[in-house]
Amino acid sequence: MKNIIFSLKISRILYILLLIATPFLLLQNYLQSAIGKLSDYTFKIASLDIPLTLSVVFFIVIVVLTFSWKKINLLRSLSWVAVILLFWIGQKTTDFYFNHKFYELQYNWHYFAYSIFAFINYHYLKEKNRPDYKIILLTFISALEISTLDEFLQIPLSNRIFDLGDVAKDLWGTLIGLFFIYFILENGKIFKNKWRFRQKKIKEYLKSPVALFVFLFIISYIFMLVSSVLTDTEYLIQAIMITLFLSIAILSLIHLTQFSRAKYFIIVIFGLAFTLLIFSFIKNYDKNISYSKNSILIYKGIPIVYFDVIIYPNGMFRIVDKKTSFNMRDQQTIWANSENIIVVASGQEGKGAKGLRSSNEIHFEFDKTKGRGIQIIPQKNSDAVKTFNRLKSDSKRPLLIYNNN
Repeated sequence: MKNIIFSLKISRILYILLLIATPFLLLQNYLQSAIGKLSDYTFKIASLDIPLTLSVVFFIVIVVLTFSWKKINLLRSLSWVAVILLFWIGQKTTDFYFNHKFYELQYNWHYFAYSIFAFINYHYLKEKNRPDYKIILLTFISALEISTLDEFLQIPLSNRIFDLGDVAKDLWGTLIGLFFIYFILENGKIFKNKWRFRQKKIKEYLKSPVALFVFLFIISYIFMLVSSVLTDTEYLIQAIMITLFLSIAILSLIHLTQFSRAKYFIIVIFGLAFTLLIFSFIKNYDKNISYSKNSILIYKGIPIVYFDVIIYPNGMFRIVDKKTSFNMRDQQTIWANSENIIVVASGQEGKGAKGLRSSNEIHFEFDKTKGRGIQIIPQKNSDAVKTFNRLKSDSKRPLLIYNNN
């Protein structure tokens, strides 16, 4: 009886139930706000405010290093750096408008929760003597199934939607967990002398742990990137189709590069494309936005198709969540990244910029965080582009939110 209670199968089932139940527990018992406050809690050392969560993580790392010091080697050290980098990539790719701090619990919940699932599922499948390639693949598929089910079950809840971005983050967390297991706990032993990730036959990719890792990371990152900028349910199908298209295209190109003729052809095509892009960037660097129609924005010679974009006061840009309405959290994030002028391009027909105090009139907002006034200029895309270019030519530093439709 004791063996049954503490079996890996029971542990796996209980943890899956916990993963599914967590959103319900957070909502029904008001735990989400409590966790948010806990994440923000700091204590003072001298004149410094030290976040509690960051301190706990630091303490855990010190304890782990203390007890595993003799097992630390170059591969494990580099793998720890890689794990941190994977967390950083996930954070920088998703949830732009949430404006979380990197150490917040809610910011990292998906990564930690599904890393733990990967650990449990690994031991469960290892006990069944499954080969490593099956463990990797089955763990990934199981995480996809659980996360998708979890999102479907949340639909009836108030303030909850089916969020592809959460599914993508769960998969990323699963891969982080598997990476931790195989590269740190197992010291990369399954990869020694087997670093070839391109296979001659398509079916061989499914039986190569290295190939699976590389390809699943690529697919997951594409999924995470696309789903984070198409979060609204009306873009659900587009997000899935774009992810599939990009994944198939990139993985096919990687596969073809092992063949000489295809490799040189791909190199030439990408070389020409990159050269043209650099030439266009240099030629149009001072023009700012030169085209903005038909879901295409050309900024400094760089074409941005379909996705919404934010252009920062310093001239840098990134694609952002495609939306026509901004809640207070979104607006605060925009304010935090601006200086004193924000141009909101509300679409070709001006149907965006909802949620602002005015969606079609210039107005001012007071940013309490930085104690300053901010001018908000909501306009249709064509007018917003003209305003943005004029302000830039006048040596102003506006921030532009562009609804690319």
